[in-house]
Parts: sequence; structure tokens; C-alpha cells
Amino acid sequence: MIDKAHAEFDRLIADLSAAADDAEYGEIKKLIWENFGTSGAAFISDMANFSSTSRSLGICHFLKMIHRARQLVAPLIESNNGILLKSDADNCYAFFEDPGNAIQASIDINAELFRANQEHDIDEQIFLSVGIDYGDLLLVGHSDFYGDPVNSASKLGEDLAVKGEVLVTERALNRTALTVNENIERMIARISDIELSYVRIPMTQAVTGRIA
Repeated sequence: MIDKAHAEFDRLIADLSAAADDAEYGEIKKLIWENFGTSGAAFISDMANFSSTSRSLGICHFLKMIHRARQLVAPLIESNNGILLKSDADNCYAFFEDPGNAIQASIDINAELFRANQEHDIDEQIFLSVGIDYGDLLLVGHSDFYGDPVNSASKLGEDLAVKGEVLVTERALNRTALTVNENIERMIARISDIELSYVRIPMTQAVTGRIA
């Protein structure tokens, strides 16, 4: 069922598509940003080894693991003042006003997965990769978001991060009170003509005001 916010958003996008001229297009675009525009952190996680695990053990096995992962991820996002917008296959999408909270959530999640994995055989262990970016975006109720930070977080979490790894853009990190050791790994990648400057945060790193 589409909620009221998403129905209004879809209506405005349809109006934008049907705009008769540049002036009307500009007015509708302005209205979309007035109603749905905000700034914040996009958090996108991806489960590692989806394709290989599904092929070797079957999709039912992996769907079971996706369910376990969602049960773990959701409360840790909420406890760090985030909103879990949606879960799609093995991905989770969340919004945080404060990118520091997004980073803390990602570390809490990976730490809890590390603990839980000790109780399971390798075929039952869950590993996530996470991408985080910050900037202006369109937040549609508590169900979806769109914008450059969402695209960047997706590239980081799904394409670049390996299992148990958190990749955070420099612009997201710069919006936090965290200080970073000068020796921490900083990377620049270009994907689909998008240049991303980001840092790698170790899985077990505790956020205490400083990232080693």
C-alpha cells in the first residue's frame, strides 16, 4: 500500500514529467524540494556473497539469512536515531539526520554480527558491507529517499565495500565531530562518472570521538 507521502510524491513527479514548459517544470521542481527536501545521511547495506551462497545452498537458505539480518539491523538503526526506510532483497536503506549516528549504527551492526557469527557455522554466518554519504536529498515519508547521497552510498555499500567493511564519504565524515587518524586509509574511486572520496572504517572500530 502506498502511503500518503509517497502518493503525493508520485503525483508531483508525474506532473513534472508532463510539464508544458521550463517555467512550469521549475515551479513543480521547487514544490517537490519544498515538500520533501532535506539534508542527512544515506545508509545502505548489502549482504556479502548473495549470488554464490544462493547458488551453492539454495535461495531458501539465503532468504532465511536475510530475515535474520533484518531482525538484527532494524533495532540498531532505530537505537542510533535512524529510520529504516525499506529492505529490498539483501539490502537495507536507512536515513539519519546525523552522519555520526549512521557511522555508529554501522559499527554496532557489524560488531553484533561478529558476535553472532561465533555461534554459527560458516554457511550460517552473515556479513554486511555498508556505504554512507551525506547531502541534500528527497525523503519521502518513512519509506524511500532519492538524491546524490543515496546514489553514492549505494555505490560504496554495494560496489566497493567488502564484507564487514564500512565506507564513508569524506563529506559525511566532515559533518561529524569525529577526528580521524592521519594514517587511516583514504580512497578515491570513479564509478559511472562519479568520483567518490571516502575512508575505510575497521569493522571493530568503536566510535568514541576518534577513528584510529
